[in-house]
Amino acid sequence: MAAAEVLARDFPGANVVAVQELHPELAEQLAPCELAVFLDASVRTSTLCVSRVSPARSVHGAEGHALSPAGVLALCSGLYGHAPQEALLVEIPASECGFGETMSAATLRMVDCCVQIISELILGETTPGILLNLTPSPAAD
Repeated sequence: MAAAEVLARDFPGANVVAVQELHPELAEQLAPCELAVFLDASVRTSTLCVSRVSPARSVHGAEGHALSPAGVLALCSGLYGHAPQEALLVEIPASECGFGETMSAATLRMVDCCVQIISELILGETTPGILLNLTPSPAAD
């Protein structure tokens, strides 16, 4: 949430929503957007990981009300007939997931990198290297 807070401060016109998990109600807010960037503190990566996200073929199988980014995009398309043209998932490595709100120094550095990448995307100043280094999208729902 630290990266989202910085982005909300730096880009007051952007629609920045900080949530603990993705839920179906987000589809309404996201549907009219052209760019969606999902931020996730992830234990499955040890480096900052940026991947393109496409709408899932189905939103079935979500546990409770939580969805994946691909599932939210599928709801956008299915319910509102439009999803963002570009959707990215930025995973920030999280090595320490204990109770509390403090982050390790390494995670703080990754938050700074994440904010820089997303700022460049918003400003349209993205360096070609960032887009060339996109990893494959995580498996869709």
